[in-house]
Amino acid sequence: MSTFPTSRLAWNDYQVILAVARHGSLSKASQALGTSHPTLFRRVRDIEASLGTALFERSRQGYRPTSAAAGLLQLAEEFDRRLRDMERDAEMAAAGRLTLATTEVLVPRVMPLLLARCRRELPQLAFNLVTGESLANVRQREADIALRSGGEPDGELIGRVICNIEVAIYAPVDWPKVAEDKLHLHSWITVDETLGHLASSQWLEAQGLARHAVVRCSSTLAVCRLIEEGLGIGILPCHLGDANPRLRRVSSLLTDFRSQLWLLTPRQLRGVPKVSAAVECLTAGLREMKDLFEGRLVGRRRVR
Repeated sequence: MSTFPTSRLAWNDYQVILAVARHGSLSKASQALGTSHPTLFRRVRDIEASLGTALFERSRQGYRPTSAAAGLLQLAEEFDRRLRDMERDAEMAAAGRLTLATTEVLVPRVMPLLLARCRRELPQLAFNLVTGESLANVRQREADIALRSGGEPDGELIGRVICNIEVAIYAPVDWPKVAEDKLHLHSWITVDETLGHLASSQWLEAQGLARHAVVRCSSTLAVCRLIEEGLGIGILPCHLGDANPRLRRVSSLLTDFRSQLWLLTPRQLRGVPKVSAAVECLTAGLREMKDLFEGRLVGRRRVR
């Protein structure tokens, strides 16, 4: 715990320290706090001056908390968690609104159908939809429910597997035939190094196909749009590729890159009626889409 006279700090000072530590840069932290970069710079400088010590190490890589900041960050995290719990408990009791976090790639085809179903079956509920790859928003109670691909969740989250997510190679629908043994003859649209952890991305590198990329993207949705426009072929999840009339599957399922679709909630929300009702509704809707996720719907026709 910090030995600083913490009574000198107001809650918004802790918010500043926490935001800078979480984001690692003043520009991102200022956006999160809704303030300007110069204002935040002055706030950090004034806080450090009032405590008589540096809280962050500055470098080209950003802002890193010093050892002196550890106790303050612990307090800030605890204050933030308690405040969110209080706000969430009040919201759950009165407002009828839930926050649903998911990945960008599920937004175009999947989320509209799911949310429409929930509005029909649970008209008393309203939703905030948050997109992004990180699970931090669920662990920090910024979201009530998350829909993600991946493996077994950690102890802070509870969840259920809905189905598998299959992927395949897709080409524009009007392209000539693409032979699986001649993939190197074609231009490729691939994800970039920000998604280099994906097994499919590593396979493209290992096969030497990544060097045929005419465009690399930090978004799977961008890969899909560029394939639509005829720039090349690429790997997509079947729920995105098979539902798109402008694309054609040109490979068998790449089962080595299969993942699982998880519906997750924070452990603290187990048994909350609104969350339980939403989870059941979402689960039913997703299971109706199982054939699409698992690559058994091609051109809106079921295949075995």
